[in-house]
Amino acid sequence: MEMKVGDVMTRGVITAKASDTVQHVAEIMKENDISSVMVIEKGDGVGIVTERDILIKIVAESKDPRKVKLEDIMTSPLITIKPGSDIEEAARIMRDRDIRRLIVADKNGKVIGILTEFDIVRVEPALHTLVRERTKWELSEAQAAVEGTISGICDECENYSENLRNVDGRMLCEDCESK
Repeated sequence: MEMKVGDVMTRGVITAKASDTVQHVAEIMKENDISSVMVIEKGDGVGIVTERDILIKIVAESKDPRKVKLEDIMTSPLITIKPGSDIEEAARIMRDRDIRRLIVADKNGKVIGILTEFDIVRVEPALHTLVRERTKWELSEAQAAVEGTISGICDECENYSENLRNVDGRMLCEDCESK
């Protein structure tokens, strides 16, 4: 059975207005022990502010969090996923977009939750590693297709070789390929 986003997501999302200050949102994050807040305007999600945004865009630049508005530092637009999507798809989106959170929205676009990397790792710890390994494999195959061979560890003898070839989905050195 495939695990679905709706099975793993955190239901409900803490929100703030685009006109709220960074100071106010930092207090909300502390009070709720969370690392991100969704930004809303007229009831719709328009962005997200994370702890990292506050560190990079406010603290590191010595800006006054009491004066800066969320609309000035939020990441926008929101990247969303449907609750019926499988976890592997969510992990791929996070990897490809280099993000740590996905907003979960129903078929009408209404926000119903948030999915974080931690949520995925909590239920499928190996999936995070597998998705990253698959990416490396896809890059190796692409490189091998262009160059004919690549460098790495032979899947058969586990020795390093600068001339690995893809043989039936396995990367083999010249010695193991000829066996």
